[in-house]
Amino acid sequence: MSLPTAVEQWDKLAQSWEAQALKPGAFMDYEGVVDLSDFMVQRYLTKIQIANERLYWLGKSATKEAAFTADFPGLLPSIAAASGVYKVGLSKPATSLAATAIDANGIVTVGDTSNLADGDVVTITAVTGTIKDTTNGTPGVAIQGQSYFIQIAGATTFKLVRNYNEVNSRKPATFTGTATAATVNYINVSNVLQVLGSVYAQLDPADRIQDDFNLQIPLHVGYAYAQAQANKALNVINAFTDMKKMDYLGIPLQVMNHWQANTILGARSSNLFLGVDLLGDASELSTVYLKPYTNDNVVRMKARMKAAVNFKFANELFYLSA
Repeated sequence: MSLPTAVEQWDKLAQSWEAQALKPGAFMDYEGVVDLSDFMVQRYLTKIQIANERLYWLGKSATKEAAFTADFPGLLPSIAAASGVYKVGLSKPATSLAATAIDANGIVTVGDTSNLADGDVVTITAVTGTIKDTTNGTPGVAIQGQSYFIQIAGATTFKLVRNYNEVNSRKPATFTGTATAATVNYINVSNVLQVLGSVYAQLDPADRIQDDFNLQIPLHVGYAYAQAQANKALNVINAFTDMKKMDYLGIPLQVMNHWQANTILGARSSNLFLGVDLLGDASELSTVYLKPYTNDNVVRMKARMKAAVNFKFANELFYLSA
């Protein structure tokens, strides 16, 4: 079904491989990884896991490693498009700001940035203008619906630093064109308790009491919640050193590492499905050094698998997003 691919420059890969292949220790008796293909698989295992997780949850459009031609919408887009799902938006005063300009350097102008902080993740919607994200080259993609890590630039401006989807490449965001208006949606330390309180109040009691019901949140919302707990813990010893419990009034919060930004899904685990064919011939992971074939000092790796995702009862799902 899916064909995530990755390309590694040969010189950088070989240097890392040779360094790992050296035998450390006074007696040179340590056996390191000496097979290049094994080393590359180890190196890219995490990247493949991230790509697969994003593919299953967010779909092909949010997973640039996916090179197959068939449509694969992913679970969250399917839920967002389904009728019967209880849906809530973020375009409210506590969770959004009106932007009056976004320039070609990614500088966003709003009325006030006092509720934002460096490292927050914002989602851009309701864009008026021609601005596009060119992180992965021209002509670029529309920034409508894209999410970014930010840095505060001033009392009324902040910079879009990196696209939230670039979790594997960590490329800095680049843009072409400008926008004259947009909506900036966010969940951060300043509003996460209010957001969770609002979500809690809107959950159906019949779902909320189920043992396998939880709220699934992206990593940045989990960080914000932990910080908010510490900030509220006045005169509590170790408030900023102890790990924080990820639940809200008894409902588990499941932190999703590589998920859609500024999104909360309320669901029973028994209502969400992932099917894979681990024994099928279409499941494989292969690496090929292209030098003998194309004269390029490049190693290409391809992963192939069969999988499907789905949900059963749309009217038992809660979905908050930008």
